[in-house]
Amino acid sequence: MKKSIFLAALVLISAGCFAQKANVSKARGLADAETPDYAGARAAIEEALQNDETKDQANTWYVAGLIGYKEFSANNLKRQMGQNIDIDQWGAAVFESLKYWDKAFELSQIPTYDKKGKAKYDTRTPKNILPKVVEYFQFQPLIAAGFNAYEANNPALAYEMFIAHVNIPELQVLQENPAELEKLLRDTSYYTCLYYAGRFAYEAKMYDEAIAALDRMNSEHANANALRKEVIFANEYIYQIYIEQQDTAKAVDFIQNCIQLFPEEAWFMQNLINLYINSGQEEKAIEYLDLAIAREPNVGQYYNSKGSILARIGRFEESFKAFEQAIAIEPNNALFLETLGFAYVDLGNKLNDDAAYLDNKAYAKAKVEIDAAFQKALPYFEKAYELEPDNNDYKRSLRSLYYRLGMNDKYEALAD
Repeated sequence: MKKSIFLAALVLISAGCFAQKANVSKARGLADAETPDYAGARAAIEEALQNDETKDQANTWYVAGLIGYKEFSANNLKRQMGQNIDIDQWGAAVFESLKYWDKAFELSQIPTYDKKGKAKYDTRTPKNILPKVVEYFQFQPLIAAGFNAYEANNPALAYEMFIAHVNIPELQVLQENPAELEKLLRDTSYYTCLYYAGRFAYEAKMYDEAIAALDRMNSEHANANALRKEVIFANEYIYQIYIEQQDTAKAVDFIQNCIQLFPEEAWFMQNLINLYINSGQEEKAIEYLDLAIAREPNVGQYYNSKGSILARIGRFEESFKAFEQAIAIEPNNALFLETLGFAYVDLGNKLNDDAAYLDNKAYAKAKVEIDAAFQKALPYFEKAYELEPDNNDYKRSLRSLYYRLGMNDKYEALAD
């Protein structure tokens, strides 16, 4: 009696196994039919993917991916014949099959053992996958679908499609077949796709994914094959992410490294200077401004920024020299002129504050110096307004100074 029950249980287990293997065959048949039924094929394979008897078999996952490949191929044929296809579905089918094939390859690397304990490996599954992933890379359906997703205001999906495409050469099945890997040209266009993958992730606020993608632009292979400007832009985005995450320590370390890597790109030096200015580290800002000046001695803005910082921390004589150097480079820059004028006004205000508690005799002496500071500001405000008479800020600054100096006629002449 017990023997009969045991045999019956074996029959039931075998029947379940055969049923799921039949589902695998059914899924393949439906996908490969003259009139394919992709939905039916996916429903059939889904059962096999969840069943204990078939979910750990490489062929189950291979067939799951094959459904997407058949759909890709059908659309690809239509596209080559000039027919319209659903680009989103074309890319989605590829995205789906790559996910399944990654698992199929993983399972194919797990050996089975014969009665003598000899290991046997599934070599058929990798051979079946290999030419198909090469085909995916060459036809770029994921890129087409990614652009569609971005235009539909879905940068997260655009990132998923682009990163799946650029990760095809990283698949283990290709890494172990260098002859096939060489067919995948990782040239300028490849790295442009990688750069955009990072950008899309950034726009989707997927910061970890964005950094991971963009940092790959710094590899030796990328530097040899990518557009230099895209490598630089990639690093600018990484820096911006650290700023948005308010991780100042990482931002500083990162951008200092970029200054060394990209000495021709002033953006990194300028942003590090701004970072130090905005965080109240004036001495550090001056240090890097001096480095920037040494690299680009004819950029007036560097001297103007240095002058502003020096004036802010009360080193007025040094600030005036810096401003004068800026104006010597750009004598008709109204902003530089007004900024120097304000430095003299700041000096006048400071001297006035310092003299607030002096006796009358001492104050009268100090007032000569105070008035002289405001007088020195006047020609710079006047020249800035002369250069840009429609600029209301320059007009208000000059009018205020006329009032301060008691030049009432000129003050009234500038009334609105």
